[in-house]
Amino acid sequence: MRLVVYTIGMLYLFFDLFVFDGPLRQRIRSREIRSSEQIAAAKAQGIVARFYGQPILLTQVDRRVEERLWKEGRRLEEVPQVERKVLRMAALNDLIDLRLFGRMKVWSNQMDYPVEEVEIDAAVERFGRKFDTVEEMREGLREQGWSEGELRMRLAAKLQQDKYLAAMVDLVVTEEEALEFYEGHKEELAMPERVRVRQVFLAGLKHEGAEAEQVLGEALGRLEKKEVAFEALARELSEDGGSKEAGGMLGWMQAGRLPGDFAAAVFALEVGQRQVIRTTLGWHLVEVLERKGREERSFEELRPEIEVALEAIKREEGVQGYRNQLRALEREKIEVFEDMLERE
Repeated sequence: MRLVVYTIGMLYLFFDLFVFDGPLRQRIRSREIRSSEQIAAAKAQGIVARFYGQPILLTQVDRRVEERLWKEGRRLEEVPQVERKVLRMAALNDLIDLRLFGRMKVWSNQMDYPVEEVEIDAAVERFGRKFDTVEEMREGLREQGWSEGELRMRLAAKLQQDKYLAAMVDLVVTEEEALEFYEGHKEELAMPERVRVRQVFLAGLKHEGAEAEQVLGEALGRLEKKEVAFEALARELSEDGGSKEAGGMLGWMQAGRLPGDFAAAVFALEVGQRQVIRTTLGWHLVEVLERKGREERSFEELRPEIEVALEAIKREEGVQGYRNQLRALEREKIEVFEDMLERE
């Protein structure tokens, strides 16, 4: 009996929606925006888009933009109009995506993609690192109108969405793919020339040029006369908090990871040479302790890094492809009024 009722119901839906343009189909069509008058009326209500007839308001879009800016320490009123439209479009796309696979797909598969409390705890901890104190984070949540419980729910939903998307994407990296990547990027993957350096640093904001050069010139003289060890000199004079207590040691450095003016001066020195140099940051008494030339790295050494990189690329491309596929399937049910994104 149930099978008969179910079959009759499905047949009714089929003929109503696709054959006879029945009452249900007419009701759905009545909720779609078609005429210029309907579009104007929707915009007057602040509707920026509709998904299956359900409105997405400009206020919702701006709320999401404000949340993003808040995480970056900015406010919406400080953002130029051109950037505001870009941010609004990104936020609108996020909201549409939530409707597409967040609510339609992920929530219907909660048992398949569960999120553990320990995962939420870790996400909350990562979120909290954006703030100096717990109270500062709580104050920020209050400004957004969120409770700590709501924060956990939002982060849990994002984790579940990520799990669902990851399940939709093939992330397997074969040995052939990794080897092909290695062969095509050998130059970039090689270990570049490096130098091991230590310094005594005086900040440009605190010292005049003549004064800094005199102080470091005298310090260099004391070193040459072996009146003081470099480590002691760094602890006495250096204003670089990161290396001061380590005796001025900066460790192994690559030119590409240093400010250009500092790298040019340091890599021009010979091993054991000391010199006072000036950069945009200030004055440095530097000494090069060791130098290593460029070294090619083997595939086996780099394979784990290559696989991680290729997985990330596959994930990004796969997720975007899946998003585009969903958008294409539902494109007739998505209506966007782009000019609404330019409103003040």
